[in-house]
Amino acid sequence: MRIMRNKWMMTVINIAVVTLLFTILAPVYDLYHYINQLFYLAYFYLGIGMLAWVTRGGFFDGITYGFRRFTNRMSRNGDYMEDWKDKPLPSKTINQSWPRFFLFHGCVLMLGLLILLLFYYLL
Repeated sequence: MRIMRNKWMMTVINIAVVTLLFTILAPVYDLYHYINQLFYLAYFYLGIGMLAWVTRGGFFDGITYGFRRFTNRMSRNGDYMEDWKDKPLPSKTINQSWPRFFLFHGCVLMLGLLILLLFYYLL
């Protein structure tokens, strides 16, 4: 867990993972395939980060609350979901540091991706 708190060490680990995926999955060892592997990992981080950010912002809270209330009203046995008001909403279950973690690493990898793309097209 200490490694994950050091964002620059995790950046080095992410680049190592991209390089490992490149050596395992690339049919030809060239810059084009390395950029592809970097793209996959960068946009995985950005996708997870955006989803966590939207969830943390409370976008899904109303939907979740509505479904819980509807299930409580429509169920014949009321004791199944008796504590539906006490359950935490999705925005309360995600720690505030997780969206920042994923968005930071996605942006750093995307910046590296853009630099490599610029280098690739200038050659």
